[in-house]
This record gives sequence, C-alpha cells and structure tokens, in this order.
Amino acid sequence: MKIKVINAREVEQALSMAEAIEVVKDAFAQLSLKKARSPVRTSVPLKDPGEAALLMPAYLAESGALGAKMVTVLPGNPQAHRPAVQAIVFLFDPSTGSPLAVLEGTQLTRFRTGAATGAATQVLSRPDSTTMALFGAGGQSFYQVQGVLAARKIGRVRIFDLLPERIARLKAQLQADPSCRGVELIPAATPAQALEGADIVVTATTSSHPVFDGKLLSEGMHVNAIGAFTPEMQEVDEECIRRSRIFVDSVEACLEEAGDLIIPLRKGIIQKKDLWAELGEVVAGKKPGRGGPREITYFKSVGNAVQDVAVAQAVYQRAEERNLGREVDL
Repeated sequence: MKIKVINAREVEQALSMAEAIEVVKDAFAQLSLKKARSPVRTSVPLKDPGEAALLMPAYLAESGALGAKMVTVLPGNPQAHRPAVQAIVFLFDPSTGSPLAVLEGTQLTRFRTGAATGAATQVLSRPDSTTMALFGAGGQSFYQVQGVLAARKIGRVRIFDLLPERIARLKAQLQADPSCRGVELIPAATPAQALEGADIVVTATTSSHPVFDGKLLSEGMHVNAIGAFTPEMQEVDEECIRRSRIFVDSVEACLEEAGDLIIPLRKGIIQKKDLWAELGEVVAGKKPGRGGPREITYFKSVGNAVQDVAVAQAVYQRAEERNLGREVDL
C-alpha cells in the first residue's frame, strides 16, 4: 500500500490563500446544504484545563473528499517554543476506502482557519473595510491576517497581545511577507487602542475570558471569533453578542462547543433563533448576510472537519500535479 506524505512547507506551496478561501466557502456551502457529513468532533480533555485531544472526521459527497484530522491543543506549549495546536490530517478515497495521503496538520489547520476567516470577511464585512484589529499574536495570527488581506483591501492592522515580544515577532513575519507590502502594522497597548477605527476584528487567542469590551464596538464592524472552542471559554462578551447579527460555521457544533454563544444563551441574553445563519447558507444564497452598512456582524467558528478535509483534498490534488510530497510504502 502506497500513501503520499505532504509536509508543512508543501501544504503552503500547494495553494494560495485566495484559492483556499474558495475551497472553504464551497465546503461550508456543502455542509449547510446537507451535502457533507461532519459529526461534532470528539474531544478528550487532557491533564490541564484547556488541554484537549480532538478527532474530526468529514465526508464531502459533492466533491468526493473523505478524511479526518487528529489534533492536540495545549495552550501552554508556546512557553516551551512549541505550537499550541498540533495535528495530522488523513485523506482517503471514498470510492475504495484506500488511504491516499497523510498531511502535516498544524500548518494546514492554521491555513484553513485563516481561509475560513477570509471567507467570512469576504461574505459579511463591509466592502469598503480598510482597517483590521487583531487580538492574539500566536500561531494562528499570521494566517488570520493573510485571510483578511485576501478578502479586503486592508491598509492598517492593529495588533494586541499580552506579550509584546509576540507582537514584535508577528510584525517581523508579516513585514517579510509580500502580501503585506504597504500595510501599516501597529502594536496596540490596550484593547481599546486595537479597536480604534477598526472595520474588521479578529480574535485568535486561547483566552477563556473576553478580550475586549463589547461596548467599544462601532457601527458597521465585523467580528471573526476563532479562538474559544469549549463551552466554558468566552473570547467575546455578552455585549458583543447582543449587539451583533450572529453567523456561525455550524449551528450544531457551536451549540455544543462555543462558549461565546452558549454562555449568553444560558443567561437568556440571546435565544437560539438569534443565530441568524450558517456561513454556508449565505454562500449558497439560502439566507442573506449583512443587513446594512451600520450593522455589526459576528462570525463564530469552532472549526469544522469539512474545512480540513476539503483543503487537504485540494492540497493533495495540487501536490499530484506538481509532484510535491513523497510516496511511502506501508
């Protein structure tokens, strides 16, 4: 049995962010139209609070993609210079059941998460958006900026993180990237500074508590919240949720895992009907998106295996075309 092994560098070489955004949009549409199957992921709590091992399978019938991701989340890892999120993605041929590829999943996770943010930004933010506020300068942050830049003509990014050295490291990484040429990168000393003049807000942290005051949001903003992934974690506060039109990657998954929504639902601040639409429903034209230029929109993503498997398939197909990766005998 032969299987292709695709490393992190080859994942990044295979697809552009703009291409990945289109792949993810199609995956979300398939999920919302019931053309994809992706059960709520299995989560196994590990030793310390916030640590978990996750198993995420998916089958996309329309595009013929089958696979699963195994991922570990250890928020304390960056202190030891290791990624907080590490993963492997397995890809199979749904017609035969044969394994096709194993892909380095940490890079793919960051990439597809940035693409999901780019997709939501493209679909929900104001087209004239020019300024981004980024909360969190960890492993996801570079690709979050890339995703937003691929979706909108951004001229300014303000970055807030509790560790100034992480902001400096991210700024240097972004300055070296061609997609960021001409973009002003500004460290923010406080959450209020980060939000000043922002059109698009991204929260990409491992925080269990809100990272900004929802009262600081201005009319017309769009918020992408991608960090909190358990019922107890709350990256944005109830005020942000109360003021926003709410979009999600998966209603089922968010009602199981998204503390940002579960906590205000429990408190009666919002009701289930306030979850306006899945992003895939908007992409497929089944529901409208933003209601007007003054409305605040909020997109909550807990991550869905359709993203991983769809992007893995696209990477695998491009790797076959370009002779990337290497085949091994099992």
